[in-house]
Amino acid sequence: MSAPDVDITVVHSGSVGEAGAMYSRLLSTDPQGPHAGAMLLTCELRLGVADPAGPVFPVWRSQDGGRTWGEHARVADHLGRGNRYQPVVYELPGDVAHLRRGDLLLAGNAIPGDGSTTTITLYSSTDGGATWQFESVVDSGGPALYDPSRTSTTTSIWEPELVLVDGVLAVYFADEREKHRGMLQVISRRTTTDLRTWTDVETVAGVPDRYRRPGMFVATGPLPDGTYRAVVEYVGPAEVPIHLRSSRDGVDWGDPAEAGPLLVSREGVVLSGTPNLAWTPDGAGGATIVATARHSWLDGTEANHALVSDDLGETWSAMRLPVDAVRHVRGDSSGYSQAVRWNAAGELVQATTVRNAAGSHDVVVAVVRGDWRARIGVL
Repeated sequence: MSAPDVDITVVHSGSVGEAGAMYSRLLSTDPQGPHAGAMLLTCELRLGVADPAGPVFPVWRSQDGGRTWGEHARVADHLGRGNRYQPVVYELPGDVAHLRRGDLLLAGNAIPGDGSTTTITLYSSTDGGATWQFESVVDSGGPALYDPSRTSTTTSIWEPELVLVDGVLAVYFADEREKHRGMLQVISRRTTTDLRTWTDVETVAGVPDRYRRPGMFVATGPLPDGTYRAVVEYVGPAEVPIHLRSSRDGVDWGDPAEAGPLLVSREGVVLSGTPNLAWTPDGAGGATIVATARHSWLDGTEANHALVSDDLGETWSAMRLPVDAVRHVRGDSSGYSQAVRWNAAGELVQATTVRNAAGSHDVVVAVVRGDWRARIGVL
């Protein structure tokens, strides 16, 4: 699993009977901010499903660029249902409501043990993630049921993403409640300026063909030229393609029915399902963007590539990720919605999940020593 230029850390070892960790999410805090470049990691562990209050979202913290991790907090569900799926942690780039730049937000999906509802909730931390305060319910949906068929009647909501623009916090999420408009699932958005009340739901991406289901919207935040990029998966096609969306201001993402360019590299590598997106300054006033997914395809073979762009998503090159777990379209959710970021030293850090001998998943973090760009183009 490891290579000579990679430091590997198992942050959590999945045990027998544990359904398996997924949805690993990394945050590299601003080196010039109050957390001085510390890194945070969360994921869905799928533990404690029999407990009356349900599972919690774990938060681990690293002070050495991702090489060692300690448990920093366990975020319990204020509603008492269980913080079960799809957490995301976010450092505020500016002030909003009673919070200040550098404070932290965490959103996730609270779901009771019987799966009868899906509820996206928001928490905040003003002490670097050690303690968390409940802010509000962003939205609520129907039972946690997955049915991508054209006759589906499910009404769940999933997968929150946080973006702050000019003092307005937006939460994007996958929304199955628009079937009356012929759309099996859409990307919805609600916004707030006080973290308590939310605007009406608006559709950011949706295709009225009862086939393609846009989901898992993840955005970059503002790039050096002021524009934004986002990735969206489209369930329906067998390969679960990932498309790139663009916005000049982080608010207007264009026609919701337009998927945007397909993510494919110059080598012919395409990404499949559960996308994530990150960027880092390129040292020349621009940005390098890296997109990841649950796995990649090359000549019909599954692997674990990321795609790298130095021109704001116009063209992409493939890069083999340091942790190359076994991936399959069906039957193994290793690497499901993995993440990459860069630590304060500029080293590439990958957080993912890997199937283990217990039949569960380990949460694994890899730090690439030296020039991570040397991996680009190596298939």
